[in-house]
Amino acid sequence: MALDETGTLLATLEAEQERLRSILANREQARLAQRPPSGKWSVVENVRHLVFAEQSHFSRFVPGGPTWSPFGLPPDGMRDQKRFQEMVGTDTSSVTDVLEAWAAVHAAIRPYLENEDERIAMALDRNLRHLRAHVRVVERLLRDH
Repeated sequence: MALDETGTLLATLEAEQERLRSILANREQARLAQRPPSGKWSVVENVRHLVFAEQSHFSRFVPGGPTWSPFGLPPDGMRDQKRFQEMVGTDTSSVTDVLEAWAAVHAAIRPYLENEDERIAMALDRNLRHLRAHVRVVERLLRDH
């Protein structure tokens, strides 16, 4: 991955985050918090997971590591870890609150992602792919629900 891709990847990541925000704008909060009949994550839970993923993918670039947002949602296999207990105990049905928390997380991490560094570019690419996968899930949930 070329080093000059870092800025492009960061801009693309932020555009995709904004696209998700626009998809969720003016939606009924209760509907976004409702799990599908399959029992899989709701829209809000998917967005909470994206907060966690951003911190997880980029924490190694932040001096001292992340201060984990209580709005994040780790995957099932990580929920028993002591450092994530605050997240697991957070119950929110407001996508607006989660999006605000995510914006704050991103603003705190962003300055550490602006360097032309191959490791950062690789982490941005990974996070972008992860974000896009969850956006597709959210779109499907909104269509099927």
